[in-house]
Amino acid sequence: MAQTKSTVAASVPRRELAQVLKDLRAASGLTLKEVAEQAGVDHGHLSRVERATRGISEELLRKLLDRPYARLVTADEQSRAFELLRADLTEEDPYKRHSSLLAPTQYGGYLKFEAGAVALSAYELALLPGLLQTEDYASAVIEGMRPDLSKRGIATLVEIRMQRQERLIGAGKEFRVVIDEAAVRRPVVAGDPMKRQLNRLIEVVEYPFVSVSLLPMTTGCHAGLYGSFMIMDFPEPTPSVVWVEGLAESTYFAKQDHVERYTTAFESLWERALPLTADSDLVAKVIKELHT
Repeated sequence: MAQTKSTVAASVPRRELAQVLKDLRAASGLTLKEVAEQAGVDHGHLSRVERATRGISEELLRKLLDRPYARLVTADEQSRAFELLRADLTEEDPYKRHSSLLAPTQYGGYLKFEAGAVALSAYELALLPGLLQTEDYASAVIEGMRPDLSKRGIATLVEIRMQRQERLIGAGKEFRVVIDEAAVRRPVVAGDPMKRQLNRLIEVVEYPFVSVSLLPMTTGCHAGLYGSFMIMDFPEPTPSVVWVEGLAESTYFAKQDHVERYTTAFESLWERALPLTADSDLVAKVIKELHT
């Protein structure tokens, strides 16, 4: 079976519809080739539809629901399938005009996933998470990691990051993050801007849907040393994905056993980390060191 790894994120409606079609095929007891033959389509094409790496036409969806899956779906379920198809075709990309800025790191794909997720779980090894960054900190991170950008480009990405934070807070999405102590101590910005960033960390834990834990450097070796990652959960039946950023490209994993491995790693890190509170000794110590 091909691994579901990609740099191009499918829309959430497309992924939900793909999962519906996979579930229907499993319930039918038919093979991919048998379903493809009944629908009059190449089985490779149907395989890509089920993996959400390509969209499905209205004609093919109707053939699938009227032929191999006719006895498995109700009228309401058929209507829902076509609603998902229309949602995929008409989904608007609010950041389309910034595609030249987002394309080099596939950031646009990440934004698409994040917008549709209902819960987020992140591990951050080297930097504080983008959803909790102040403008000064975010600007320094983007400038340091994207030397190809102009000042205007940096400002645009900072603005997008701040908008993401507003959506997170406005929607009240569950956000759990484990931050390595190294990220807390890294002087991305100096002096007062860094103090404001650390105070921001303390402020966000007051939100009931945000949970932050710190992983002490005394923890030693652990699975998180492979690098940072974000697990994104979606409404049923859409499966979760894991997003991993890289210098040359960013990728996401949707294959169940891969997602489960990352989930297991996150839960292990969560258990070993210390919950961040308003009177966190570690953060207070770092802030005190900045004063001196």
